[in-house]
Amino acid sequence: MKHQTPFSGSSGMPENESDKGGSGATIFGDRVPQPTPLAPPKRPQLSPVALRSRRFPSRKAEVSAKKTSVPVHILRWWLALLAIAAVAALVVAGFYLWQASRTEEMSGVSTRVKVSGQLGEQPVVQFQGQMPFTLPNSHLAIKGKGPQVKKNADVRVMVSAYEGATGKLVSNGGKANLFAGKANTTTLPAGLLSEVVGQREGSRVIAHRPATANDGTTAMEIDIIDILPTAVYASKLQIPQEAKVTFSFPAGLPHFESATDKQPKEAFTSVLVPGKGQQLDPKRKILAQYGVWELDSGKTRAYTWGKAGPQEILGGSTFQSLAQQLTDLRANSRILAIIPADQATGDSALVVVMDVLAAGE
Repeated sequence: MKHQTPFSGSSGMPENESDKGGSGATIFGDRVPQPTPLAPPKRPQLSPVALRSRRFPSRKAEVSAKKTSVPVHILRWWLALLAIAAVAALVVAGFYLWQASRTEEMSGVSTRVKVSGQLGEQPVVQFQGQMPFTLPNSHLAIKGKGPQVKKNADVRVMVSAYEGATGKLVSNGGKANLFAGKANTTTLPAGLLSEVVGQREGSRVIAHRPATANDGTTAMEIDIIDILPTAVYASKLQIPQEAKVTFSFPAGLPHFESATDKQPKEAFTSVLVPGKGQQLDPKRKILAQYGVWELDSGKTRAYTWGKAGPQEILGGSTFQSLAQQLTDLRANSRILAIIPADQATGDSALVVVMDVLAAGE
């Protein structure tokens, strides 16, 4: 057998022979190209900044996150405040309901206190048991129809004070206290002024307040406050023809218009509005408002309504004819007087309109 040459690249071929022929040729032609080995895909190189932006919020995001937490805190504070306000409202409402229940039994015709009697006269007060201790309060027992009392306006008030424990009248001298003048602290105590201002003349207010008794203890006091008229209000009055004068009465107050006889020889007096109050003694002081005018010039010599206010005068010290007219006159009367010059000041005849309100102190 002939010695055959082994195949190139076979195991029988020496290694140095198989390495020859680097062209890669085989008996079947060129070497089959080997596929390129698959390499793993290259991942994009992410910068640390980009990677950080994916995993963690930026500073801008941090700021916005902080901002979103602020309304939560505000909401919590508002809820807390609302809760506190609700509790306070319940406490206040409970207090006022309690106070109203205590006041209700003393309002109107009370089951504990009954007040009767005409306005301006000593009231009759009946107690049914001891008055309970409460905070200061008041209510309107009689609603007047006169002008509303304004600060620094004319005012006339009668006050009767009673002990809530015994029902005893404790006003000075055992009778009601009278105040007349202007609605201010010069005429009225501060507490009384606040009860009077805003009410109408002709009203009665019943006030309850703690007060210190003579023995130093604190007990309830009941004040009956009568807000009395400061004028005899009458808008339509018939002036007697023999008076020979003309008046108008805006808002019920006198305003002198004219006189046909400017030099009268005789005095003349007339009761324009007869009063129904207490009978007065002209020899003692009376409380009155008045206006005085000259017949010849119409000049006003005196006018107290809305100016000086109610005045205390001695009836006997007025002009003689006027003093005679005051005899047996009752309170709440309006009178007219014509005074000749020789009975007046000598320089002019006078016309007088006077509202006699009450007896003085």
